Amino acid sequence: MNNYQFYQQAEFNHPDYYPIHQSVDAQWYRPIADWMGRLILPLREERTRVQGVWFEVHHADLGYEAWVGQRVMLRWIEEPLVQRRVQAVTRDVRFSADAEASSQSGDTIHPDRLNHWPQVDPLESLAGAHPQDDMRVMLTGRIQVEPGDCPVLRIAHQPVEITGRYYGLVQFVAPLEGSDRFQVNHFNAASRQFNGASEVVRLPPVLKAPVYDSYASTTQGLEQSPLNETGWYIYGTKDQAGVFVVQALAPRSLLRLQPDRVVFGAKAAYRYIRREAWAKVADQKGRIASVLCVGDRTDQNSQAAIAEWQVGDRALVLHIYGGIGGQQREPGAKSPLYFGHFAYGLATVIRDPLSQDLRFDIRYYQVYSHNTDGLTAGTLHWSRYLGDRQWGWLGNRPVCDLVVKCEPLTGAFNVNQQRRSPLTDMLTQLEGMTARYRIGDGTGATYVGPANNCAQDSNQALFASIRSLERAMAQHQSLLETWQSTDPLQFQRYQQLLTLKAQLRRLLQPLGAPRADWQANEFNLGSTLEDQPLRNLWTGLGSWRTLLPRKASDAIVRVFLQQGATVWVLRTNQVGGYDPEIEPIAPITL
Repeated sequence: MNNYQFYQQAEFNHPDYYPIHQSVDAQWYRPIADWMGRLILPLREERTRVQGVWFEVHHADLGYEAWVGQRVMLRWIEEPLVQRRVQAVTRDVRFSADAEASSQSGDTIHPDRLNHWPQVDPLESLAGAHPQDDMRVMLTGRIQVEPGDCPVLRIAHQPVEITGRYYGLVQFVAPLEGSDRFQVNHFNAASRQFNGASEVVRLPPVLKAPVYDSYASTTQGLEQSPLNETGWYIYGTKDQAGVFVVQALAPRSLLRLQPDRVVFGAKAAYRYIRREAWAKVADQKGRIASVLCVGDRTDQNSQAAIAEWQVGDRALVLHIYGGIGGQQREPGAKSPLYFGHFAYGLATVIRDPLSQDLRFDIRYYQVYSHNTDGLTAGTLHWSRYLGDRQWGWLGNRPVCDLVVKCEPLTGAFNVNQQRRSPLTDMLTQLEGMTARYRIGDGTGATYVGPANNCAQDSNQALFASIRSLERAMAQHQSLLETWQSTDPLQFQRYQQLLTLKAQLRRLLQPLGAPRADWQANEFNLGSTLEDQPLRNLWTGLGSWRTLLPRKASDAIVRVFLQQGATVWVLRTNQVGGYDPEIEPIAPITL
């Protein structure tokens, strides 16, 4: 039995455990997004009519509250650019022999319901990723609403996987003996203390994963955690008795823009990231670190450095996780070397309505192969990827998120009265990559090998985004001359972007000629050594630094720091309740 099937034995892991129609006190809870719901794969004979997937509405924007509980059609916006992006990653799905064998073994979750379907698009691949319709998402970006007898929602970007519908900010007081309930106090924005409403919430015990032989999270000693003083964001939904079920957690002190320390200077910042961020992880179990690293600048004023992060700022996230050690060591950590996992993400600075803190809202663009957990490649909100008490990694893995703000990449350029952001282009590339991973480019399975892995394929999107802007600028050579004379700051940022690309190329491709697939933007996806073994091995060695997730992260952030970036280092070490049977393991670097 795979982990996904095993977890389904717990009632609180099922979507139908939670009534669709709910209400919460807006003083203490807020919806995660305006539009949330469950994706439902249409029947094969319905595809022509639906032209997308069904969307069971769990929360709707103002004015559309009557839609809650309805099934509406979820489609792509009918704009040429959006349609071209969708068509570029739409594939016929016919399982390969390897995918068929893997699916029949039952060890890995594959999109079985999509096998033999022609022209599967990214919405269908997301809705059909699991054996049942349990993919809960929020809709982001531009949303077009078309009321009528058959209501339609149209979107421009793939839905974001989430856990829960609402979130609150609480301090855990004490567990109620003999139950899965906890007494909590809500945060009072007026007093800035946890003297708001007192409430009883549920934290059902999670199931121990058969593959990992450890729990994803525990509530043991949760109220005694050093993070409880500043509180926790709790994500969840009410059960049939009207009790709020905590499905995911996030430490408030990790996400708010109040660092424990500020490090100045590119060299000092890199030294911290390289040597200190992961040092003595076992001693840091149950704790977090939030350190702001500032590249070279004339002054060393900590408050001024923090104040440069404002509402609406976007930053690139370089995400790394480590291993599960201790008595209940995971199978992948049996050897002395643990490689870890790499992914990119997006961090946006928001003003949290509950705490009034400036904090990060984080989403991960997970280029993930098919696995036992049913973790699906795509865009995953913090609540789903890290914070989820059953499927997330917050409670049992050490994690490092490098939140990078580098204006040439994360800012925007004015190109003929249009704003072009390399970061936006990069995220669009990652959406396409994750859509192809979900169906293995039509083969039904994605594997990992030396030529292609999470770090390799994610970095293709970084290069592709910069090339995209280069191509646009090549068509407007006179614009560069105009920038140089009338907007020297923008011209300088563009030159920095080109320098950034050149440095990254040299760093990630050190054995000679650049990889042809990176230059041509050919996403080959993961493969096995049996598939052209010598060619794949040599190709992998050609960008060997991206074979090691932590090495890739360290190398890339160093280049950003040299270009004047600021980096917020967010570290967690198996936080939440205390599990004495596991220990954090740092991913290897060289």
